[in-house]
Amino acid sequence: MEHTRGARVAALFVHPIKSAAAIPIDEMTLDDLGAVGDRRWLVIGDAGNQVTARETPALALVRQRFADVVDPEARPRRNVDGPLWLEAADRAGIRVELPTTAATRVVRVWDDAVMAHDAGDAVAKWMSRVLATSCRVVRLAESARRPLAVKHAGPIPRDGRRVAFTDGAPLLLLGQASVDALSDRLVEQGGEPMVVARFRPNIVLAHTTPHEEDMWRSIAIGAVRFGIGAPCSRCVITTIDPTTGERGVEPLRTLATYRRQDGDVMFGMNITHAAPGVVRVGDLVSNIEWVVR
Repeated sequence: MEHTRGARVAALFVHPIKSAAAIPIDEMTLDDLGAVGDRRWLVIGDAGNQVTARETPALALVRQRFADVVDPEARPRRNVDGPLWLEAADRAGIRVELPTTAATRVVRVWDDAVMAHDAGDAVAKWMSRVLATSCRVVRLAESARRPLAVKHAGPIPRDGRRVAFTDGAPLLLLGQASVDALSDRLVEQGGEPMVVARFRPNIVLAHTTPHEEDMWRSIAIGAVRFGIGAPCSRCVITTIDPTTGERGVEPLRTLATYRRQDGDVMFGMNITHAAPGVVRVGDLVSNIEWVVR
């Protein structure tokens, strides 16, 4: 197989609260769960079930940053995992501290029951007003043991591996060329190009060919090895404009014409890291093992 030589990391993102806006970073620390600071917080409804932008698009407009970063306008060199600062249109911002209580509660992420700590009444009231629905904010408990699904591990051993509040995989990988190819189709149809934020990736690569990431079984980024798992099935979150919260039909309508597989629309790859480490913007992709077809 051929690919564009010199594939490397173009951008890195974490999303501390699941479904809220992304935070771009220059360095990503990986622990046993995934990217430190990524999807370690969750909005839940009164019954303890996850609240996401799928049913509550306003959550995608909640801006978040690491509260203890000295310069809030700067891109953190390495992601942290401490208190958050949240902002939303027409609302004063709020600082969300790490929960200090040892008490835990069961919350539900898809079919998984997960242990979490409540973040308190103040942020619950703030988020309930922003989303116009009764909700609370919780943080993943250290005791949580949400298992990694086999399909997301690729060739990486999954025994004992766990994940945070992600949809299932520790990380999502996407080539910028894949986004650009989609944008070309949309523009040809008279539409607007897509931004990467629609797809909520953790790692975005430059200098690949469109959908080249689909053809990999494993790779190394810098010193970290990754197994390439199942393709990412895309949902209505991709149709939400990350700047306005408005929902449309694209890109799902166009993706369905050329990226449909087993009844789902696939775009980007779920991946699992072999061990903790650090990935940086600019890191080279190497040791590519291709899928044998």
